[in-house]
Amino acid sequence: MTEVASAVPEPAAGPVPMKRIVVRLGDLGLAKENLRYAEPADEDVSQLADTLLAAGVVIPPIVRPGRKGEQPHMALDGRRRRMGLLLLRDRGDITDNYEVECLLAETKAQQAAAILLPNTEHAPVHIADVIIAIGRLRKAKMDTAAIARSLGYAELEIKRLEALAAVDPLVLKALRQGKLTLKQVRLFARLPDKAQQKEIAQTALDGYFHDYQLRAVVENGRATVDDERFVLVGRERYISAGGRISSDLFGELPDALLDPDILQAAWRERVQPIVDHLQAGGLEVFIGREGGYAAPDGFSRLGYVYERDLADAQRAALAAARDRIGAIVGELQGLDLAADETPAALCPLIDALAVQAGAPLTRSRIGAVLITPGAGDFGVAATFFSVPLPVEALPDDIEEEDDESEEAVGGYGRSSADVEAPKADVDVEGVSHVLHETRTDLATRGLIRDLADDPSVALTVLVAQLFKQLALHSASSAGTSAVQILGMRYGRPGMAPVTVLDGEVRTRLDARRSAYKASGLRPIPWVETLPHGEKMALLAELTAISLDLRESRTTSLRDAARAEAAEIAALCGAEIAAHWTPDEPFLGVHSKKQLLALLDEMQVEDDRAKSLKKDDLVAFVAEAAAERQWAPAILSWDRTTPDDAEGEASDEAGEATADGTAEPSTDTSEGQADTAPPLAA
Repeated sequence: MTEVASAVPEPAAGPVPMKRIVVRLGDLGLAKENLRYAEPADEDVSQLADTLLAAGVVIPPIVRPGRKGEQPHMALDGRRRRMGLLLLRDRGDITDNYEVECLLAETKAQQAAAILLPNTEHAPVHIADVIIAIGRLRKAKMDTAAIARSLGYAELEIKRLEALAAVDPLVLKALRQGKLTLKQVRLFARLPDKAQQKEIAQTALDGYFHDYQLRAVVENGRATVDDERFVLVGRERYISAGGRISSDLFGELPDALLDPDILQAAWRERVQPIVDHLQAGGLEVFIGREGGYAAPDGFSRLGYVYERDLADAQRAALAAARDRIGAIVGELQGLDLAADETPAALCPLIDALAVQAGAPLTRSRIGAVLITPGAGDFGVAATFFSVPLPVEALPDDIEEEDDESEEAVGGYGRSSADVEAPKADVDVEGVSHVLHETRTDLATRGLIRDLADDPSVALTVLVAQLFKQLALHSASSAGTSAVQILGMRYGRPGMAPVTVLDGEVRTRLDARRSAYKASGLRPIPWVETLPHGEKMALLAELTAISLDLRESRTTSLRDAARAEAAEIAALCGAEIAAHWTPDEPFLGVHSKKQLLALLDEMQVEDDRAKSLKKDDLVAFVAEAAAERQWAPAILSWDRTTPDDAEGEASDEAGEATADGTAEPSTDTSEGQADTAPPLAA
């Protein structure tokens, strides 16, 4: 048999690189092979000329040797660059002796490639590199106008790119990797805190960034010309009172009002005629920033109107009130809300709204109104509250009815019971939203574990929850189960359970689910087969895993939930350090300053800590906490002592005036309404 030797092909020779040569401008022509040879100069060539004058020819044109009747070198690529240079020559900025570095295409293959490939083979410059380059130009003391002239940009665009160049480098890194969009980078540029920029950018690099969270941080507390109060105040009145307005550099957000206190004061002054009118009509008037407040003391919120349950006279009164409101609204169309006479013109509308709110009432009447900025057409909104009628003022036909008959015909005018909750006292100064969420997340998991180990307390918690929903008429959602109790496992999106905390409870429940499946029974019969102790343990685990005390923002403290958490923690003697000590995922969201503060809290004195890098410091703190079986006090819910509460009460009492009445609050923060000033005597 003949053996055939396989031929191994020789590797192909690599392409011959083009030579770099220097060509006089006077010797540089345009080859007819150029794809855009016959096209005239476009309007941007003059901007290109300015850039060439400032920075030179950055990308060398590709030329071939000239033929008979041509200039010594003919450009196959670089038509617009040549036009820009010729324009500079005609303006007298350069001469024909200006030297241009070029690439010489000598072979046919090189010349064909020069004609076809330059528009496709050059990788586009990433916008992140443009931003960084402009930042470097500014650091080199090159002013905005000069940069704009050099690069052919408008000055406003350069200012915008300068602002982007000032963001934390991690933001631009995420932009280059496609984890952030240019629009999102502009949001980062509006955050003054570089540490906060870095922290949020890291979440993008780690793959769990959410755009809405960044927008919420940027827009939180930002008053703009879209503010409901500004509609009634008007631009001229706001500016004349000393208010300042700032336009968004990127033109994406509405103009900002830099003096929200002036805006609030001007709005209060504008609604004072409405307040005076309503007080003269016998109503108690409150002023608030928003309309979601609980009913003031002595008054009740109005319930939903079931018109089918109303008497004929009530339905007729309600229909007449609605017609009256429609007529007034029609008359007010086209009203200049910033005019001086507007508040007085709105009084008939609010009167009609009060009549509509009171039409369905039988055992009560409208007694108070909360005036707030309105989201509608007139810049003001009114929320009405009822007050019970005295027995002698009740209609004869319902005077003898008892509570059951009133409940049978609906609860309009009766508010659901309010559960008092003390105001949470939480120090969030210098704490980022991510750190705050992480703390409350870990604290929730710790309390889940402790409650799961104490069935007696879990029973108390569950019964109290039922009592709130069924005895206190607290709002609850209807489900499809026979027993109207809704349950949801606690979890944080993208985060796994902590093994020794809520992970332990989940493991227990997984084991119980396996036992249930093996039994072949339905849930109720299976639970019935359990010994009493097992039932109680299961009750504790289910109640515990439904706890949710996580707060995603430092501005979203859940006062009522925190109060219950403190009560639960006190009852079951919660101590997270018995199961867990700070680990690297928890400590990693702390700043170095915060990590050093944790060491101080542990009373660890080691001078090496301050010199450690962030990752090493995290490991150091974790090791120190494990050695001491220690967890931060911030993770304990039960941190208010009776002495603290008494001290707070005495402080509040000290603010009362000499005649025993408290001064009306001027705080317009969420959850508080301030009483309108009384009429002058």
